[in-house]
Amino acid sequence: MTESPLNLVNVNRASLEELVAIRGIGPGLAQGIIDDRPYTDINDLVRVPGINQIKLLSLMPFITIGEKKTKKAAPKAIPQPETQHAEPVSKLGHTETFVFLEDRNERQDAILIILGGFVFGLILLMLRRSSR
Repeated sequence: MTESPLNLVNVNRASLEELVAIRGIGPGLAQGIIDDRPYTDINDLVRVPGINQIKLLSLMPFITIGEKKTKKAAPKAIPQPETQHAEPVSKLGHTETFVFLEDRNERQDAILIILGGFVFGLILLMLRRSSR
């Protein structure tokens, strides 16, 4: 994300690149915003396919309808570290949760761990019931 949360982007005048730089807006959504211009109210953005009220709330700190302005800085907040989004290692798509399961041996290990936990849980359950 190249836009700072202190610089508001005017959705009525921003270029495709400026819109894509906002967290949560991809090229398709940015093009939809551009195609549905002009906006008289910030809530008019819900007309764009892909933007609902929840999405709009997440975009509001970064966008404006009026001139490009600088928002007054809020009291010192905890700084968020900049993260670089690298291409996912997974061949399954953009899921980063199961990247460690790419290797066959790692998948087998994961299954054994899950089954081991299940068996251990059953043994504990049987021991508890037998002690009653």
